[in-house]
Amino acid sequence: MLKELFIHVCIVMTFLFSGGIIFKRYPYIDTITQKLLFGLLSGVLGSLLMLFSIQLAPEVILDFKYMAILIAALYGGGISAMVSAIIICFNRILFIEGTFETLIIIVTTYLLIAIFSAFISNLKIKLIKKWIYMVLFSISILTFMYLLLLGTANHTISVMLTYLGISIFLGMLVFIFANFIDQMNKAYLEMTHLSNTDFLTGLNNVRQFDFLFNSKLEQAKRKSEKLSLLMIDIDYFKKVNDTYGHAAGDDILKQLGELLIKTMLRPIDIVSRNGGEEFTVLLPRCNHILALNIAEKIRLAVEKNTFTLTDGTKIMVTISIGVATYLETVDTPELLLKQADVGLYEAKRTGRNKVCSSSERIKNAP
Repeated sequence: MLKELFIHVCIVMTFLFSGGIIFKRYPYIDTITQKLLFGLLSGVLGSLLMLFSIQLAPEVILDFKYMAILIAALYGGGISAMVSAIIICFNRILFIEGTFETLIIIVTTYLLIAIFSAFISNLKIKLIKKWIYMVLFSISILTFMYLLLLGTANHTISVMLTYLGISIFLGMLVFIFANFIDQMNKAYLEMTHLSNTDFLTGLNNVRQFDFLFNSKLEQAKRKSEKLSLLMIDIDYFKKVNDTYGHAAGDDILKQLGELLIKTMLRPIDIVSRNGGEEFTVLLPRCNHILALNIAEKIRLAVEKNTFTLTDGTKIMVTISIGVATYLETVDTPELLLKQADVGLYEAKRTGRNKVCSSSERIKNAP
């Protein structure tokens, strides 16, 4: 019996480790697809545990497949728990013999575990408390099920006491291991986010911009697609800092980042803060005329926007934008960044608050 139980522990730990790798970038299981996938994987785990079950009677087996349902409920919620339970019950009926009455009792027991765990998973309590309630309920109802199926003979009582002891130990071990993996994945996601995100505006930082810029350039070269770049700079930003203070400058940068996101219509467009008062917008599959129109729309939106400082002061700012397009204003992808910078310099040199490209200049309305 101990040999089979040790195998169960190894299978559960291997699943947790593998699941941690699969969901490394998605530690928060919140979409329907993720919940269904997690429930499916948990159902596979529970079904796998049945292969190494302990035969207590011709129609009764002992295992820890209920742990798969609890894991599904704890991290995936009710949907994952029910999917896991349904898969486990289906495989129990399909591959392991038993009388109709026995199967009804077993299926009812595991569905009750899933329903109770789903309910507990929605409570606003600590994760450890959720797990304890789930384990205690599962152990209680499973003990009742085994006693109902096997009777109260001395051998049955002895086996059940051993099962209860190992269940409690395994429950503690599974939670510690699962929680450790979950925290590590969340920490990894947070560190990845921080390393790629500008701390002030929440936009892509210069490191992430470089990665995305090179990635989109390679895609444009490979597919012979047009790629446009807007380089944006706040006009007279030093004057804002000198007049209102650097905290006010930070307010302007945050609000400009939000405004850029709101102004962009296409989900494939990429907005970044490249440092200081400089921003960029990368426009995949965008020709030069459309890029100029988008740039002018952004310029006009900023010109008309009222920026509110922390102390309630309202000020107006303007921006200058340089535009370049691969396969139109430049033939070499490597020159795209340089040409956009040339356009930005031209916009600032000729009066600011305008959009300029390497091939033409659009004057702003008076």
